[in-house]
Amino acid sequence: MKVASSQYKVKALKSYAEFEQHIRQHMEQAVAQGAELLLLPEFFTIELMTLEHYKADCQADFDRIFEHWARTYTLPVKETCAALAKEYGIILAAGSTFAYHENEDRFYNTAYVFMPDGRIHTQNKIHPSYELVYNKHLTTPGKELSVFTSGETTIGVSVCYDSSFPEVARILCKQGADVILAPTACLDEWGRSRNILFSKARASENQIFVVNSHLIGSVPFPPNIPYGFTFTGQSGIYSPIQPLIGTPDGIVKQGEPNVEMVISADIQVDYLHSIRNKGHNSNRQDRRPEFYRQFEEQPV
Repeated sequence: MKVASSQYKVKALKSYAEFEQHIRQHMEQAVAQGAELLLLPEFFTIELMTLEHYKADCQADFDRIFEHWARTYTLPVKETCAALAKEYGIILAAGSTFAYHENEDRFYNTAYVFMPDGRIHTQNKIHPSYELVYNKHLTTPGKELSVFTSGETTIGVSVCYDSSFPEVARILCKQGADVILAPTACLDEWGRSRNILFSKARASENQIFVVNSHLIGSVPFPPNIPYGFTFTGQSGIYSPIQPLIGTPDGIVKQGEPNVEMVISADIQVDYLHSIRNKGHNSNRQDRRPEFYRQFEEQPV
């Protein structure tokens, strides 16, 4: 399976059509590289905050800026991404966005994955963190983890901070995940480095592939942060550290830091089951859950 990961540079927009065109440019690059799936980063929709009507609407009440963002754009973004997945014939894993779930009247940091056949997989972030500084109190933690399939490949999603918790990846792997998609938005080099480290660790300890997509660039809005948001990142595709399937450093492909681009790589999912049984490390087989279980309720 060939997968692509976006290093998506946010920019000021003059219209929603520009936002759609920005996604389309990344889709075209992924398709040109022969990818079957494109992953966008966490909060790639934040550039919608730069639209003039949006800024005007939020000036009087910018403490509720994320609520406005979610109520205004959740549905249009879903419709746009679903249409693009169908048009280009590949899976569009549309990073994540601050989303309003009308059926619950709640807000989540939600990753939507759009299939060319119209199916949509939804994964809410389990561990809200900074949520871009604003309105963490608005964000409902996700309540479940699930996987989806593409052909013979089983895929899960772990949104940004979720990747720092080994339990999240382990639960997805127990459901059969061969690949975990990790959309990310980092505000500094510390966050970027942590997320790369987490991606490598989750890939190696679970003997899976991890695809990590980073947001880059700057958004001058909102008004109560003097310099807006600046994101730093380096997207990557990571493998188990095993001969035949990976590399000694676990890096299959990485982007050039803070440069807008789409990277891609063939991931040899067929070999995963083989290396789990016959590889240098057989940590999936050698786990001792009965031993770990006795410590689960003890405080750390």
